[in-house]
Amino acid sequence: MCGSRTSYCIVILTIVFLLHVNVAAGREYKSSHSYSHSAKVARLVDLARRELQTAGVPAKELELRVKVIENTATVKAYYPHADGGRPETRNSEYWAKNRDGSYVPRENPTESVKDLWHSISGIRCRKLSALVMIKAIIDVSDAQQIDELNALMHNKVIPNELPHDGVGTLFEQPRPKHGTVFQSDEFLPGDEVWFENPYFGRLSGRQQSKYRGQEGHHVFYVGGGQVMDMYTREPMTIKDFRGTFLEWGSVKTVAKSEKRQPSADEFQIKKVRRAIRDGVRGVS
Repeated sequence: MCGSRTSYCIVILTIVFLLHVNVAAGREYKSSHSYSHSAKVARLVDLARRELQTAGVPAKELELRVKVIENTATVKAYYPHADGGRPETRNSEYWAKNRDGSYVPRENPTESVKDLWHSISGIRCRKLSALVMIKAIIDVSDAQQIDELNALMHNKVIPNELPHDGVGTLFEQPRPKHGTVFQSDEFLPGDEVWFENPYFGRLSGRQQSKYRGQEGHHVFYVGGGQVMDMYTREPMTIKDFRGTFLEWGSVKTVAKSEKRQPSADEFQIKKVRRAIRDGVRGVS
């Protein structure tokens, strides 16, 4: 009896010890992973800062662009798929659905935007890229500007219901220097760039509903010839990122139907947006 009791105690102590080791290892892994990610973001920001300084970007604009990159690398979001994937969602404490089923911020829009960096949300890339830039504007704004931003975004679908989708107040939208396609030397770190998917328009109406959101993709130029997707948050060269479109369902569907072999070079940057630091001043 005594021997059995001793064995039982040894087993319990062993389990407790192993649980303690696993918990400690989990904490160490989480801490190590967090440090690794923070170090990666720091390197990314340093690269962008040096590129912006070399380009002679003014200090205030440089600060805003760096914030855009930090927010791109740290936003907690996934891409909601129309064809049976995870749905679009946001934290109900800060966001509410309007009659059309779109999300609008609750009482304090700037706090609602900031919550996207604390709660996991499902947001498509056009809206998310706008929110990333708005978060950067919030990060560098004073109290008066915060009040103006709250008034501008109150009870609005962002950016759809802002004046001109926010262009002229929160963003500027330059044109390509030549033709309709932007070249890689036209970007500065912090620019939001949109790759067009030329295959989407060749889908049937039913197929377009299935692949809604695959008209193109919004990402951010982070410097060094690289762009960053807001979902994977891993920098890639522009050339490599173009190659990811070849795996899209919409592209494969058209390629199969038309018996053709798509090329990564077909996916060109057709639009650019840039955050404006003081554009909201004076806007009612």
